[in-house]
Amino acid sequence: MWHVPRPQRIPALAHWIPVECLDESALGRLALNALPEAEASRAGAHVATCESCRARLDAVAGGPSPEPGWEEAPTRTVDAPVRTVSQEGALPRGTSLGRYLILERLGAGGMGEVYAAFDPQLNRKVALKLLLPSGSEAAREEARLRLLREAQAMARLSHPNVVPVYDLGEFGDRVFVAMELVEGRTLRTWLEEEPRDWRTVVRTLAEAGRGLMAAHAAGLVHRDFKPDNILIGRDGRVVVLDFGLVVGRGIEAAATRAFHPEAAAEEPAPAPLDTPVTRQGTVLGTPGYMAPEQYRGEEAGPATDQFGFCATLYHALYGTRAFAGNSTATLFFAASEGRVKPPPPEAKVPAWVHAVVLRGLSPSPAHRFDSMESLLEALRKDPAVRRRRLLVTVAAGALVLAGVGGMAKLAHARATRCQGAEARLEGVWDASRKKAIARAFEATGAPYAARAWESVQQVLDGYAAELVAQRTEACETTRVRGEASERVLALRTECLEQRRGELHALTEVFLTADAELLENAVQAARGLPELATCANVDLLGARVPLPADAAQAARVARLRESLAQARAQWAAGRYKAGLEVVRPLVAEADAVGYLPSRAEVLLLQAQLEEGFGNWEVGVRLIKRAAWLAEEAHDDTVRAEALVGLTSMLGYNATRAAEAHDVFEHGRALLARLRTGGRLLSELHSAQGLAFASEGRAAEAEAAQREALVAAERSTGPDSPEVAVVLRRLANTLTAQGRHAEALPEYERALIIFRTTLGTHHPRVGSTLVNLGTTYSELRQHAQALPLLHEGLRILEAALAPNHPFMPRAHGALGMAHWKAGSHAKALEHLRRALAVSESARGADHPDVAVTCTALGEVLLDAGRAREAVGYFYRALDIQDRALKQDHPDLAAALTGLGEALLALGNSREAQGALERALAIRVAARVSSVELGTTRLALARALWTTGTEGRVRARELVRSAESSLSGHVDGAELRDRVASWLAAHP
Repeated sequence: MWHVPRPQRIPALAHWIPVECLDESALGRLALNALPEAEASRAGAHVATCESCRARLDAVAGGPSPEPGWEEAPTRTVDAPVRTVSQEGALPRGTSLGRYLILERLGAGGMGEVYAAFDPQLNRKVALKLLLPSGSEAAREEARLRLLREAQAMARLSHPNVVPVYDLGEFGDRVFVAMELVEGRTLRTWLEEEPRDWRTVVRTLAEAGRGLMAAHAAGLVHRDFKPDNILIGRDGRVVVLDFGLVVGRGIEAAATRAFHPEAAAEEPAPAPLDTPVTRQGTVLGTPGYMAPEQYRGEEAGPATDQFGFCATLYHALYGTRAFAGNSTATLFFAASEGRVKPPPPEAKVPAWVHAVVLRGLSPSPAHRFDSMESLLEALRKDPAVRRRRLLVTVAAGALVLAGVGGMAKLAHARATRCQGAEARLEGVWDASRKKAIARAFEATGAPYAARAWESVQQVLDGYAAELVAQRTEACETTRVRGEASERVLALRTECLEQRRGELHALTEVFLTADAELLENAVQAARGLPELATCANVDLLGARVPLPADAAQAARVARLRESLAQARAQWAAGRYKAGLEVVRPLVAEADAVGYLPSRAEVLLLQAQLEEGFGNWEVGVRLIKRAAWLAEEAHDDTVRAEALVGLTSMLGYNATRAAEAHDVFEHGRALLARLRTGGRLLSELHSAQGLAFASEGRAAEAEAAQREALVAAERSTGPDSPEVAVVLRRLANTLTAQGRHAEALPEYERALIIFRTTLGTHHPRVGSTLVNLGTTYSELRQHAQALPLLHEGLRILEAALAPNHPFMPRAHGALGMAHWKAGSHAKALEHLRRALAVSESARGADHPDVAVTCTALGEVLLDAGRAREAVGYFYRALDIQDRALKQDHPDLAAALTGLGEALLALGNSREAQGALERALAIRVAARVSSVELGTTRLALARALWTTGTEGRVRARELVRSAESSLSGHVDGAELRDRVASWLAAHP
């Protein structure tokens, strides 16, 4: 392959002495990079300015005409051939790579193979990128570092438009990366499937551009953006692939260490992401999409990715490459001189889009956009939108022109026919309504009132703008452009009017804001029904139509208005007030007999009953709502009912199996509807809650990760919905004893909540409690206690004293004080937690059992075993009635009871409790620390039973010792195990 001399060999061309044209020998040696450095510099400078030599060099470097699409081949070093792998060399189905089982090979590139595989531990398919074997040792190490760097780069990113990395492992002498398996096709294949209009192309590439933008924000540059590195999933999700050439901010410092050993001696070894893996004098990338600075071997930056993005966008828009050439040399010169091919004559791409592409393809990085964000913003500014807004003015001016009056009247009529959607928001969401709500929020006196208002206003401004845009677009589609029927317009208008009614009802509730409402205000605003549904004509048309009788239709309209009021109360957390509105509507809905309204009323009543504490009633009603919605062909209501039912059942461990069945029904429905939005995230998260209630923490983790992907895709990576899922995900990690892994998830959730809800919101306080608890589990008491105290202060200022979360906050602080060595403070907070929990939940609630277990543990540690036994027995009495007999929560109380009975000298009863605890914990695959605690306690009980018991006792403690080896959280228990073994030879 031809290699362009590196930039340090080529000073400014003005300083060069012209040379004569090169002969064939010199051209050949230049193409092979075989000229001495000085001679190569002079020859390269001459070729850059000589058309004749450039054409001859192209012939020498290019050789025979290459196969079509050669420049689209997998990423490679420009000076090294691509290694291809035959299908015969693929790993057979069923091959084990670590815990993964190979299913099939998906493809191979210049550096690795990609397989579909199954992860039995988390019950999901994954994609495995496996480093290819062979080559020199140096080449293998370089490829290994490149794959490690790709894994680190992708793991650093958490964005819906970037494929997430799950795991990294080794298979023999080969390295593999496990990542999400996105079922779909590349952009290239997507473009070949059918003609795509320019708007669809720009919208699709913009999603991939957001993935690049996230990479740049993380300090990463992709360097190989092209059609084959963009994947479009079956659900429409667009993701960026193959970060094998990514470069991070630390690359220059790492390069200095690599070539200056004395510097390396003073600094720690670089991580793979900061290790330079490009040999000096080589160029990486794909010709045809590489920026000029990449051909020259210069440092790549975000502007380099802009060039690749615009080269790809050009290809997608026009069906051809942006630059002419059949070799690396000709493509380099075309890119360096900005010789972009003119668009094909038949292309229907607006000039303004073409101008954006041309700017991104500027030879100089300085002449491109300031950032990917600026580029994407430029692609959003469609002048046609502004022209439509000016059409009314133009048409009105034309009225005064003689001879064109009829045409002007027609233009004016067409332009004004669909105006006035903004007027429909008067009294719903206008300036006076905003001022009134702002005053109501401020009057609550809540410390986070101002931030809550700011977030609510931002959300509702966006909702109102989209409502206006959809109403206008629906009208223009039918009555201006004639692309849809009047029936379609009626369906969309009816749906949008319902949404306007929901918005109106919510703002009415906001006018009566109090502290309880303020806590849920942002969630209520963000929970307004999705407007995208109103554009789905197939979905709207499938429902049972409105009654033909005008009087009955009017009754349905009034019913919907009342229903919107009740739904606003539910969203604001005012369950009692909502029930007062919705309960009378049940009889009215039955009397009207319109099935969709009956289903909606029952769904809302179920949600309100469950929120008010009538769980059984809620479950019964939401099932009926789902059945009625199915009968009415109202898939939107049915999907929401199935998601809600999964959540209701999932919180109850005894009904979790039923929750899993409902989840499957909901998942199938959403798949048929091709809905990947809020409901899909809520459904997966609800399934995670069901797994967690059963004590199946690993499966709960997998479900919450699925929910996180869906939430980020539908609501953005920094939304409160994402933060809620992040907390639930962190809870599943905590349940597995993976406290260090839970920390960053809690921290990210905290940042999102603080940004969107304000620093004094209860969710900020509760997340601080989660964080403090995690630090306490890691024995980092200096960090834990301040966070817990701050969280408790926020909660006490924002919530009622008997709020259900208050016992958890006091309990967490009590346990942290215990682990920090203060029994007195621990008991003070735990007793307060018990009193509040009994008041808020009732004396027999499972939360009360958790607090009783904690009190027993502290009392036992304080030497008060007899008091501790009473609390352990009470906890078990509650849990035996509320949970399954093998639920993991029982094991904590059983272990504590066994240790307390041992302290009182009752070894036989202690052994019984501990045997049951051990069986539960082994079956539930709990953390090594929890399992080791029970094994050690049981060994102590067995030691008193004779020789046979002593043999088993040592086996148990040896098992505990082995499982705790290298466990970050088990240092204290390891010391206790070692002491016991030393004392019991």
